[in-house]
Amino acid sequence: MTTDGRPHDGVLAVFTNRERAERYRNLLIERYALGKNLSLHGKSLAHDVEAWRLGLGPGLEDRELDENPDFLRGAWIVKVDETCRMIACEFSTQARPSQPSATYRTGIHRVCQGHGATPHAALDAARKSMLAHLGRART
Repeated sequence: MTTDGRPHDGVLAVFTNRERAERYRNLLIERYALGKNLSLHGKSLAHDVEAWRLGLGPGLEDRELDENPDFLRGAWIVKVDETCRMIACEFSTQARPSQPSATYRTGIHRVCQGHGATPHAALDAARKSMLAHLGRART
């Protein structure tokens, strides 16, 4: 796999062998380097191209996708309110069971969204995230 470095959703492409993944990564670095001498409002468009060339940009990761089902898309999504009561539940092929929980505001209320392979696992993740959020808010 070629990733952009983000831990949860950074997959750029999946290849059948490492050589093809390396070619793609090198192509990305080459394309990015085209902006090295360009700037907008005094800021370089590709200021970290040398870091990318040193391996701090797109990376390669060997992973057997079919042996890690939590990495594959298809998960339950549960939303809870401040009382940790479920307010929404749905299955989505866009989310992964291992996707991190998210907390956001709707009006004056906070909502935590958890993901899991089962509705119960997603509810547990959402409740855990809300309790952690409420704990941080009180301190």
